[in-house]
Amino acid sequence: MLSALSLNNVALIKKQTIEFGKGFNCLLGQSGAGKSIIISALNFSLGAKADKNLVRSGENQLRVDAVFDDLSQEAIDYLKDQEIDVENEIIITRTMTSEGKSSIKVNGFPVTVKCLQGLSELLADFCGQHDSIGLLNVNNHIFLLDRFIGKEIDQIKLELSEKIDQLKECESKIKKLGGSEIERARTKELLNYQVQEIESANLVAGEMETLKERFDFISSAENIFDKVGESVSKLEEQRESVTTLLYDAKSALSGLSNFKDIEECHSRIENCYYEVKDIVETLMTIKNSTEFDPIELERIDSRLDMIKKLSKKYGKTVEDILVYLAKCKKELEELEDSEFMLNKLQNEKSSLEKKVDQICQDLSTIRKNYASKLEVQIMKQLEDLEMKGTYFKVDFEQIDFSKKGFDGVKFMFSANKGQEAKDLNKTASGGELSRLMLAFKNVLLDKEKVQTVVFDEIDSGISGHTAGKLAEKIANISKYVQVICITHTPVVASKANTFLLVEKHVIDETTVSEVKNLDKDEAVTEVARLIDGGKEVSNTAIEHAKKLFE
Repeated sequence: MLSALSLNNVALIKKQTIEFGKGFNCLLGQSGAGKSIIISALNFSLGAKADKNLVRSGENQLRVDAVFDDLSQEAIDYLKDQEIDVENEIIITRTMTSEGKSSIKVNGFPVTVKCLQGLSELLADFCGQHDSIGLLNVNNHIFLLDRFIGKEIDQIKLELSEKIDQLKECESKIKKLGGSEIERARTKELLNYQVQEIESANLVAGEMETLKERFDFISSAENIFDKVGESVSKLEEQRESVTTLLYDAKSALSGLSNFKDIEECHSRIENCYYEVKDIVETLMTIKNSTEFDPIELERIDSRLDMIKKLSKKYGKTVEDILVYLAKCKKELEELEDSEFMLNKLQNEKSSLEKKVDQICQDLSTIRKNYASKLEVQIMKQLEDLEMKGTYFKVDFEQIDFSKKGFDGVKFMFSANKGQEAKDLNKTASGGELSRLMLAFKNVLLDKEKVQTVVFDEIDSGISGHTAGKLAEKIANISKYVQVICITHTPVVASKANTFLLVEKHVIDETTVSEVKNLDKDEAVTEVARLIDGGKEVSNTAIEHAKKLFE
């Protein structure tokens, strides 16, 4: 639950830490005092879209810290999955500059908005005057029904999801096999052509580099012959050649082996002599084998041209082309065996479709069974909220299957006895939608994932005896989860356990909002102020407020 909310430079609030209690927390204060600022700040801390107008005028940055304790196991597991250290308390810190740049940390760990929003779904639920409009979205109806059913269908939905994934994979394999017989024939013809074209080239890995080197060598044959011949002449063939001089130098020192340094020089010269002799032999081999062969040069050029043409089709290098060849051969093998594989996959697909259909039917049977229970409970709740004679119906139609099943679910409603139930968006007024949402909240109490529910003037437009019933429903919800409620209705406020007063002041010609916790006597006075509707509070209003508290 939310234990504390710290605000810095948030709209009219300069710096404020607000402490919340268990059960029913009520935010009181005149219209415009800043109650909605607190809800906006909490919403912002839980991942709502950043609005730079929240930054206090004249300041560069706002900061909101939300402290939650007594975390659910689901929330703890979620945080651990995100590799965030957590025991039984978290601090969510979110900042935003006046330019709209935002940063988020959970227990000091930076997180994304998406991560925060995933966590928020396990922490708090917001229900305002306009949130009941969500009931008008038919797409939400099946989720509400499934939430009412609870864990009984979780395993079935999981199995359905797995079977649909398997069915999609099976259909993908069928498509990869070439689809129709004509398409497979075309694919085989193309693959056979490509395999034949590549195999007829007799490619060898590394061939391109070898050919290029040989092409360059033959192209430079005349220059190579001259230069190598000149080098051999200077090393070996002239009277004062390098080998002759090295041999003479080696011989001159051969009789002085008793002297260590001289012997070492003799050995080094001898090594040089044999190294040069070896070089001469290698150069002679190159010289003797070097000749300009236009026929070989043309053959190599033609080979390189052929490989380049193949590389434009099948891969940049010879190695890439050979990899593509192996791929084509594998696809051909699969196509050759496609008839058998297709029959097998078609049978598998048929079996999966039957299983999916059966699971969808099982799911639909459970939903229809629970739908009648939901109808009874919702109408009972609405009756408690002074909506006697109303009719609530869960309507089903079969649609194309998905991971939700093949049920199209729609809530039907009639506010008056004897009138036909119609779509919610055609029959329910704003006040009726608010009470419907409150009815759902009470019915789904034991299915709540969150531990904090925020009601933002959900009682707007409701008064008299109905307001009292609504107050009882909110108070009932607060027995299961923490409730934070903004209200201007005395009877609703009187049900709270913790009272917070939001007031607006002008300090040094600057407007600020402040929040303070009220004791019971102060709370009675503020509820009496709601009754009187003015700054002054009459004794009659005080007595009335006391009776409400009693």
